[in-house]
Amino acid sequence: MVIEYANSDLQNAEIVLIGFPYDRTSSFIPGSRLGPRYIRICTENIEWFSPYQNRSVASLKIADLDDYEFHTEDQIKEMEEKAYELYRQKKRVIFLGGEHTISPPIIKGIQRAIKQFSVIHFDAHADLRDDYHGERFSHAAAMRRAGDTIGLRNIYQFGIRSGTKEEFSLNKNLYRFSVYKNLKKIIKKIPEPVYITIDVDVVDPSQIPAVSTPEPNGITFKELIDSLLLLKNKKIIGADIVEYNPLATTPYASGSAVAVILRELILIMAG
Repeated sequence: MVIEYANSDLQNAEIVLIGFPYDRTSSFIPGSRLGPRYIRICTENIEWFSPYQNRSVASLKIADLDDYEFHTEDQIKEMEEKAYELYRQKKRVIFLGGEHTISPPIIKGIQRAIKQFSVIHFDAHADLRDDYHGERFSHAAAMRRAGDTIGLRNIYQFGIRSGTKEEFSLNKNLYRFSVYKNLKKIIKKIPEPVYITIDVDVVDPSQIPAVSTPEPNGITFKELIDSLLLLKNKKIIGADIVEYNPLATTPYASGSAVAVILRELILIMAG
């Protein structure tokens, strides 16, 4: 299935959507591979018009390529190649996950087409382990692997409230707890263009409970939207939304919140 407001083919699209239904390393509640499908379902509950930005996604040319179908055992490489293929065509893409492990191959694929960019990372978890249970390509190591490609100095992390002592000391651009206040303080210092990765568990589980690894004491949904709006004047080349898990609890309230995040992200990226 494709999102109901998709109205364009790939060639003419301003914004491209694609799902990467991958959750091979989920360590707590598996099921985020179904996230892309349920995000699309929940867009049917969400208005196309954004009261936050006074604009409708109907004004844009949006292509939805549906969920990517994996063909080999090396799914990490397949995601990298698909990202590279899209960015070689100079497209701006929002990738729907799936677990956070999808981000490093996406970033690696983009880097093959666009050499230098920054990553803005919203998450409850630092994701800076070198490996997790012996697995280097894990959701818990996502930003560490992304750093292998673009350098940790180019990754700006917000909302982090869980990680090892080493993780909290590894990246000087890691900001704990608050997102909006810290992002507003340094936003002018973040080099463009930027790629945004949103792990929806950055929001408190009382507001978005359907996630794979819920972490208490998160930000509000409003703070996340306000933080995204801070990025309206940034050159954004792409984004992903990850770790929404419709199997973790009743999916539709959380899915509707994620569908709003997607709508706002589309409009922000379109400029």
